[in-house]
Amino acid sequence: MRAMTMNLKERVESAPMSRTQYAVVSLCVAMNMLDGFDVLALAFSSSHIADEWQLSAGQLGVLLSSALLGMAVGSALVSQVADVIGRRTTILACGVLIIIGMGLSAAATGYAMLLAVRVLTGLAIGTLQACLNVLVSEYASAKHRPTAISFYTAGQPIGGTLGGILAGVLLASLGWRSVFAFGALATAVLMVVVWRVLPESIDYLVSRRPRGALERLNAILTRIGQPTAAELPPAEPASTATARWRDILVGRAGLVTASLGIAFFMLMAGFYFANSWTPQLVVLNGFTAGDGVQAGVMFSVGGIVGSLGFGPIAARFGVRPTLIGCFVLSGVAFAGYATSMSSLVTAFVLAAALGAMTSAAMAGMFSIGPVYFSAAARATGVGLIIGLGRVGAIVSPIVAGRLLDTGWEPGQLYYLFVIPMLVAAAAIALLRRGPVVPEPTTHPPTSAAAVTHAVSQSEGGS
Repeated sequence: MRAMTMNLKERVESAPMSRTQYAVVSLCVAMNMLDGFDVLALAFSSSHIADEWQLSAGQLGVLLSSALLGMAVGSALVSQVADVIGRRTTILACGVLIIIGMGLSAAATGYAMLLAVRVLTGLAIGTLQACLNVLVSEYASAKHRPTAISFYTAGQPIGGTLGGILAGVLLASLGWRSVFAFGALATAVLMVVVWRVLPESIDYLVSRRPRGALERLNAILTRIGQPTAAELPPAEPASTATARWRDILVGRAGLVTASLGIAFFMLMAGFYFANSWTPQLVVLNGFTAGDGVQAGVMFSVGGIVGSLGFGPIAARFGVRPTLIGCFVLSGVAFAGYATSMSSLVTAFVLAAALGAMTSAAMAGMFSIGPVYFSAAARATGVGLIIGLGRVGAIVSPIVAGRLLDTGWEPGQLYYLFVIPMLVAAAAIALLRRGPVVPEPTTHPPTSAAAVTHAVSQSEGGS
């Protein structure tokens, strides 16, 4: 049985990708695009909201961090629900919450209400992103996985770029509430497609064995052009919440999880500071609100280039070395941008460079993260390290607002993130190759094992 299952898994990993597998990756990219738009909707609208409600920089910083707070909780805690009820069910539930949150944001009557519904929206987005990362890693073949993850990571800046262009039009003609209303409508349309097309996680069906698991597994195997299974592989001991947390926190696993969490913390602190505050900081530096939106768009355009460029470069030089280099160059880009804000053209160019480096690092973190967790604890582990990163994302916009209220110049804030990028580089340099928890011998090799193989091959002797 184990040999049969191994052969089947190897065929799925090595075979050309089917239309269903491409559809899964494409849907995950599309959902990440909408997440990018949802997260940046407030950043693009921030100057208009601040003017309407007479908000201080400190209040605006808290508002910009509100969705990120929800995302941290969703990534670190709620996402483990996906290991129990399934990735597909969790994704659909999150989609409904995002629609509600964006709709209520459009109807917000004041600061407190908008703050609360942004936390709700962030909760759904954080949970969703942990599930999407796992599905892309699982359904992409070993050959195309780095490219698929690069496209998935690029979804967020693509959504930010297109969203910024659209937000400029909506803000000028219909006001800031229309930006959130569009996000709710677009999410509703996409979730109908997700409900009809997206399959469940194969690893979830095999490891958790919900009712009808064999029939659902065979339906998926048929859709991706693979032979069906006569029976499920021998059952593993049930994975409890305690076991999943032990798998990612005890012994060497805890040290590796801490390294990944530190790297994510530093990266997201810098990324979401630049992502959230750049449009408003350009305005505070004496330029127009339109110039601020354009700077945000340039950051997202650079993010697209960086996300898509990471895969080919990592294939040539190795995942870890490339990721370390991206962190170092991100520190250089933060320092460069701090000196650029007196010239709008220079600020646009360096905003694109900053977006490229930080987004490339984000692609690297999403690529390397799932490698270190077993199938049963993968959503929990990935959710935890992303959740730790969200803590940095929460803190940095709030700190920026407080510092502005105390008299800091906009450009000075970017210097704060040079050292954190170097700390993140060091954390990744300390990682050893291979998963934290080896896959059980009674279980078929999972997509994480295949990712490990691909990463090890691409790293060579690094």
